[in-house]
Amino acid sequence: MKKIFEEYMVEIIILVLAIILIFFNSTKLSLALKYALTMYFNLFLIILSVAFLSGFISEAIPPNLIAKILGKENGFKGILIGAIFGTFMIGPTYVFYALFKSLIDKGAGKNVIATTIGAWAIKVQWIPFAIAILGWKFVFIFNLLIFLYAIASGYVIGLSTK
Repeated sequence: MKKIFEEYMVEIIILVLAIILIFFNSTKLSLALKYALTMYFNLFLIILSVAFLSGFISEAIPPNLIAKILGKENGFKGILIGAIFGTFMIGPTYVFYALFKSLIDKGAGKNVIATTIGAWAIKVQWIPFAIAILGWKFVFIFNLLIFLYAIASGYVIGLSTK
């Protein structure tokens, strides 16, 4: 019983809170459950596709190829690839942590992964919308600064993980 509580502590706490909420406001609980299920189903396909991609990378792509392209020793080229890749990524970051872990296990540098996560703040698909609202000059300068910050953070991580 102790092991079950340790492994599923968050889920048990949520269940207890849900039972308490039933007594106080069952309407709010049903809305919360509906929202939670909607979020779960919306994220399920993303989680599944990232899991598939992680499995594919871990089994199909040789470690020396990943190390060659994304390795810490690749320097600016690897960081630039990470920054460009990050700008095109969509979805929540936590879903991709397993992918990043498999890339690191295969030889990708943590500096490249840090750059990818930093550049993720740029949403290429939203740039036309942002320009229409905020103006091209603001959007260009803002995204350029994000891109440069992502590259700088990759260098800092590279120095700190030697």
